[in-house]
Amino acid sequence: MKLCVIGVGRMGRRHIIAARNAGFELAGIFDVSVDALATTMTECHVDKALAFDDAVRMLKSMRPDAVVISTTAPSHCEFVCAAAGAGVRYILCEKPMASSLEECDRMIAACRAAGARLAVNHQMRFMEQYTDIKALTETPEFGGLRSMVVTASNFGLAMNGCHYFEAFRYLTDEEVAEISCWFDPNNVPNPRGPQYVDRSGQLRGITASGIRLMIELGADLGHGIEVIYGCRNGQILVDELAGHVRGIHRLPEYRDLPTTRYGMPATEFQRKIAQADVTKPTEDLWRAMLSGGVYPTGQNGRHAVGVLVAANLSGENAGRTVALGHGLPIERKFMWA
Repeated sequence: MKLCVIGVGRMGRRHIIAARNAGFELAGIFDVSVDALATTMTECHVDKALAFDDAVRMLKSMRPDAVVISTTAPSHCEFVCAAAGAGVRYILCEKPMASSLEECDRMIAACRAAGARLAVNHQMRFMEQYTDIKALTETPEFGGLRSMVVTASNFGLAMNGCHYFEAFRYLTDEEVAEISCWFDPNNVPNPRGPQYVDRSGQLRGITASGIRLMIELGADLGHGIEVIYGCRNGQILVDELAGHVRGIHRLPEYRDLPTTRYGMPATEFQRKIAQADVTKPTEDLWRAMLSGGVYPTGQNGRHAVGVLVAANLSGENAGRTVALGHGLPIERKFMWA
């Protein structure tokens, strides 16, 4: 199967590696940056004949089976719709899916009308640090997930935080129902350009059944990503950068006691998990998409954007709680990358 990549910055070059490993033949690359094209041709051993300065012309001349959209968010809608209109059957779009909910809706509608499969590159269901944790939280020993607390260093809500929105949805099998968010007082310089604004701060989300998501993405934090999964009978602590897991849960004979009876006799364990990697999970996403398996769809990507929109509205209003669903501004565009 032939694949084209639209946007060949650092992430786009990783997509070339993942796609080749998944069995695709690279049929073309496009980027507005001549330097990015030159770097990609050298690093990824791409023939000059496959480098295009016009994405639509590339789609028409190469007629690929699959396309990766790895540009920044403001152009995702344009390129996804163009790929669907060109007859591309499989489209993988980088996150965040779009700059507005209206763009998400257009992308989903264009792919549905063309019979194309649309995926968003939220890879959590293919990463051991989430698949293993989901399996653990669902055991009788832990008794089900009740909260997910993320402490991470100087992340943006869009560039990095939206991955945790999808991870939370995957782990709970529920969507976020409402959000409260508090912005840091100063914007952090965005590595993708001064035109982009991606706020840091603190966030609290909750599902309809009461499972909580709390994220600390303070701009004054310097290193590390740790997640605490709070369960009915215990806790799981994951150091995502180091690949360490520590779990502790009550002994069976104490599980039915009230949760206020902390300090009960418990079982503790430590183990290693695979450290975060973006290439292999993307390969697995492609395989799931091509085989008709479960993968992060456009609708899942839209939910993550909806959480982002709600978080930004809350942060602009000193943490006022914002409900997801009907009532969010559909057409408002946000300058996240």
